[in-house]
Amino acid sequence: MLHSIKKTINEHIIKYYVFVLLVTLFYGLLFCISGFTNTPIPSFKDFLVLFFKWGAIVFATYGLISVISVNRYIFIALFPLLTMLCTILAFFSYTANVQLTPALIDLTFINDMATWMSVIDTWLVIVTVLSLLVSIMVAVYRFKKIKLSLKSGIINALIGILIIMTTNVWSSRMAGPVAERLPFNIFHSTIRYFQNNRASLEERNTFTTPPQSMGADSLTVVFVIGESFRADHFQLNGYLRETTPLLKKENCISLPHIYTEPCHTHESVPHILTRADSVHPERAYTEQSFITIFKQAGYRTSWISNQDKIDTYSYFMHECDTLIYVNSGKTTFVLDKWLDMDILPAYNNVLDEKDAKRLILIHTIGSHWYYPTHFHEETSKFKPNVKSKIIASNTSEELINSYDNTIVETDKFIYELIQRLKHSNAILIYLSDHGESLGEDGYYLHAGDRPELHYPACFVWCSDTYKATYPEKINALEANRLKRYRTDFLFHSIIGAASIETVYKDKTLDIFEKNHERAN
Repeated sequence: MLHSIKKTINEHIIKYYVFVLLVTLFYGLLFCISGFTNTPIPSFKDFLVLFFKWGAIVFATYGLISVISVNRYIFIALFPLLTMLCTILAFFSYTANVQLTPALIDLTFINDMATWMSVIDTWLVIVTVLSLLVSIMVAVYRFKKIKLSLKSGIINALIGILIIMTTNVWSSRMAGPVAERLPFNIFHSTIRYFQNNRASLEERNTFTTPPQSMGADSLTVVFVIGESFRADHFQLNGYLRETTPLLKKENCISLPHIYTEPCHTHESVPHILTRADSVHPERAYTEQSFITIFKQAGYRTSWISNQDKIDTYSYFMHECDTLIYVNSGKTTFVLDKWLDMDILPAYNNVLDEKDAKRLILIHTIGSHWYYPTHFHEETSKFKPNVKSKIIASNTSEELINSYDNTIVETDKFIYELIQRLKHSNAILIYLSDHGESLGEDGYYLHAGDRPELHYPACFVWCSDTYKATYPEKINALEANRLKRYRTDFLFHSIIGAASIETVYKDKTLDIFEKNHERAN
């Protein structure tokens, strides 16, 4: 009798492990792999790296399936729902290269029903219904055919939790690939969405004294937040390659000696937008930005973003009157085209509004890795380009060529922005968040603390009307352009560019003010 009971228990345990393995394989082949469909595989080495990344996601999925399947009631409640969600998200990944991100979740609440109905087609309905039916059948099988003892259930649940924690939290090498792909990006994107919203709803009341002077009656101020554009690859700064021929024709004024302390977007953007400096870095996370001062001065404010929202600067995005995403569903793990030119329709719509005074902030994707996704290779200026997302699989020439091609694309994009401003009273200020390492001493991208990361590209363009209206500002800018400033200057200078007089502006950090002593 005892032997028979043990045999039955062992059979159920074996059946349970086979069941979990089969369900995991099902998820691995249908859902986990959806995030790799556009990844280039030029060599066997690249294939192996991607295979191990996929393996890490499947391993994490095994832990997830283990946890939810130890109890048949939990499994029959959660598994069909999870499978249906994964099916819908995988469908959009396969057909449109769209991934779940906090920005996409944001859009689900912004868009109306008509907008969402327009993306639902017959095939989506068919595969979703089939997925739901199959998942219900699987759940019923688990409910009726597999029985686990309390002890076995606890042990397997703990093993599953250990696997989930290892792949999502404790192992940094696994956490990135796992968190950005199905099924775990459902959890991580949702958590980030609520974190961002919590940050955007913070109460900050920094600028209680309104501006004494509101500046011009009619003015458009455009601030472009660049991405990974280093100053020494800017043609206007003496770079031998023609990376910015269009901006050169537009007589932009470059500031080649701007220094940024933070070298990551999540730190540098809050620093740039606020009164934060080396003495008071905490202001980046406790104060409002110059956006509020512009609003107090009667400006209509808009933020157009080609990057996802991050909690460190989510507050400032919502500080604007209008927030527009143009990057919905794009991530650095999905290698579909991700172009700043996609910003232009939203930009034109904002300019077509009848506001006399407006501030437009544009957050670009610029020169972020993976470089080839940010320009069209067939029309690229410098060749050959990188062929692999694995940096070591590319030559130095390919990396630099592709990086410079992203700058050429930025040149074209900013040129288009300028064309819409030429016949109005307008000023455009460009400042990149940080630079980029391109192999110096074996360092790449912006994952460390390197000299080339601290010097971002920065320049100013003004319309003829603006120059005629504020000749003293242009003269001051010319006099200050070779001085050394930290990115602290931006808050005070953009307020100065609009001729807004406020007690919160430090004139010594305004590049549009002459004869000041403070150079950083």
